[in-house]
Amino acid sequence: MKVKMQPTSAIIKHLGIDPNGRVQKYFTKRCADYMDKFVPYDEGNLADYRIDGNKIIYQQPYAKYQYYGISKSGKPLNYSKAKHELATSYWDRAMVSANMKDIVDEIQNEFFGGKRWITRI
Repeated sequence: MKVKMQPTSAIIKHLGIDPNGRVQKYFTKRCADYMDKFVPYDEGNLADYRIDGNKIIYQQPYAKYQYYGISKSGKPLNYSKAKHELATSYWDRAMVSANMKDIVDEIQNEFFGGKRWITRI
């Protein structure tokens, strides 16, 4: 029996998992939502971000220092926990560790009828 298969790129696009696909956009937005509680915030606009395709961009000039947990002079930062008690450096990694399974479950339920496309996280 002969099997004709679409190119991988066409399958990825059809599933919406390409960089600008509907699933990727949803995934990126949900990651940003879950990540918020790990982003240091005391005052100012660090928690303001924009999504560009599959990237979450924190626009403040000091975001890089907050992300790495060091000041411009190279000293470690102490994060205020008053507004975001889980605030930390490398907030994307903290979010992945704490919430990736939840996000994957949401995507599988929202777009794939609960079918397990991803079996290990």
